[in-house]
Amino acid sequence: MAPIFFAYERTPIGLKKVHMSLDVFETYLSRLGRRWAADDHITIADFPLINSTMTLEAIGFDFSQYKKVSKWYTDFKETYPELWKISKDAMKEIQHFAANPPDLSKLNHPIHPIRDVKKND
Repeated sequence: MAPIFFAYERTPIGLKKVHMSLDVFETYLSRLGRRWAADDHITIADFPLINSTMTLEAIGFDFSQYKKVSKWYTDFKETYPELWKISKDAMKEIQHFAANPPDLSKLNHPIHPIRDVKKND
């Protein structure tokens, strides 16, 4: 989320870290042999993982090569449509902000670097 709102560059090393994380999750799901992240029923462990995966989907990241992750994510959407609606609505917001980053140039953030906003004059 930080590159959407702040001046963080998307770099090859950042992309590599995303793939490493997905590799770890793919391996974990394979070894666990369960339907969900921690058990055969959905638990609180699934929700932050779903939100992270949804964020990847929102920015158009293709994670289809991670078959177990893709199945787990699709299963969530299909099994819990009322919960998916919450994430889907959030995903639309993320997509909007990714396409239209807000002007935070007046913000004096103590940690995140502020993006220079180019005005169309």
